[in-house]
Amino acid sequence: MNYLALIGDICGSREVADRGELQLTLQNVLEELNRAHAPALASPFTITLGDEFQALLVSAKPTWEMVAVIQACLYPVRVRFGFGVGTIETAINPEAALGMDGPAFHHARDAMTVLKKEGGLFLIEGVSRVELANHSLRLIAELQSQWQHNRFKVYRSYLAGQPVLQIVESLGISKTAVYKNINDGLLEIFQGIQSAISEQLEEQLR
Repeated sequence: MNYLALIGDICGSREVADRGELQLTLQNVLEELNRAHAPALASPFTITLGDEFQALLVSAKPTWEMVAVIQACLYPVRVRFGFGVGTIETAINPEAALGMDGPAFHHARDAMTVLKKEGGLFLIEGVSRVELANHSLRLIAELQSQWQHNRFKVYRSYLAGQPVLQIVESLGISKTAVYKNINDGLLEIFQGIQSAISEQLEEQLR
């Protein structure tokens, strides 16, 4: 059986003024994701090093929604995400994403190594014909570098399927501002691209 391993790494964490607050925020976000997406997680989001965290997924469908939550909650800090598809050769740890090994994590680690060396925020390894997906993700990361906090928050809610009026109420911004973020940020296009990538990954997990 194939799994999707995710490794996240906080960019420039040593330059963050209050690293303790950042760590607490990250811990709270990951606990929220573990509760909200438990059915998709073979092993939950776990902080592994001071600046890194990882998880093991059995479904790729909620991947970008989870990524968007992390991005919105940690803004303006940026996070890299390396994804690896493959098997796990050790026992699955359902309590924490620790003590496991196999090609899924090897590919995710390879992806993270490339991101740290070449830049970018997202990279997938271990999947055939993944070049188009990775180029698309590189473009998304480049465009996201220009986003303000509200756009990340709108995108998080948009990917969660919230209607515009609910986004207005939850974020406390006008309907015009929500539509402006959706249209100017090309959020519908981003959603379409990332949904297609999730489907490609899902096929590898079946």
